[in-house]
Amino acid sequence: MKIRGVLYHNKGFEEFIISILLIVFALIPCQAQTVIGTNGMMNVATADMRPAGTFDGGASFIQRELLYEKDYNTFLYYISFTPFSWMEITLRETFLKTQKSETDPKVGFYQQDRSTSVRLRPLKEGKYWPAVVVGSNDFYSSHGRSQYACVYGVASKHFPIDNIGTFEATVGYAHHLKEGTTYDGVMGGLTFAPTFFPDLRVMGEYDTEGYNVGLSAFLLRHLNVTCFTREFKGFNATISYQYTIKY
Repeated sequence: MKIRGVLYHNKGFEEFIISILLIVFALIPCQAQTVIGTNGMMNVATADMRPAGTFDGGASFIQRELLYEKDYNTFLYYISFTPFSWMEITLRETFLKTQKSETDPKVGFYQQDRSTSVRLRPLKEGKYWPAVVVGSNDFYSSHGRSQYACVYGVASKHFPIDNIGTFEATVGYAHHLKEGTTYDGVMGGLTFAPTFFPDLRVMGEYDTEGYNVGLSAFLLRHLNVTCFTREFKGFNATISYQYTIKY
């Protein structure tokens, strides 16, 4: 039995909502994080790192097109900590739609998938070379149900252009740790921050499975919001709270 999506699928309505959200986010400053809580663009990690001592906790709505063989939208929540400028640790829980029990056929979000990520930056960006980050999602989960299990490496470089803005290019490769994950293959993307509004991030990426475009916004010093779409088939949104302890 196929499981229906949690939202009514109306292409015209979804495109309208996406357009409104993108316009709103274009008016406010921002800083991006991926939909699974790690530092990056939308669904692709970058080699950027948050400041040491930064806590980031949030929640995401994920469209079905970003998930492996799932025909429903879902949610996750996470907490991420950057103990050092070269290390980031993220813990998350993703809601899964399952049958309530062996005797009760009712379908709903009755299970959660626990997931972890660790990122290390062996090389910081310099004038002539990119920053490099290596990371893993659920390294221990070779046989579990995790959607994200992979190891990956990414390189990112900023290219400032006077009176225009700063471009950041990222390229990387992810290798899945088991069949049935959302990351496997070449990935990368481009971020643009205009000079007149340097906190704005306009993003486009390829996440090994498809193309995403979106914007991110940083509100009231601590509130971080990201919104994007996978090929205009639906939308994804992440909201989080960031706080940095100076030490």
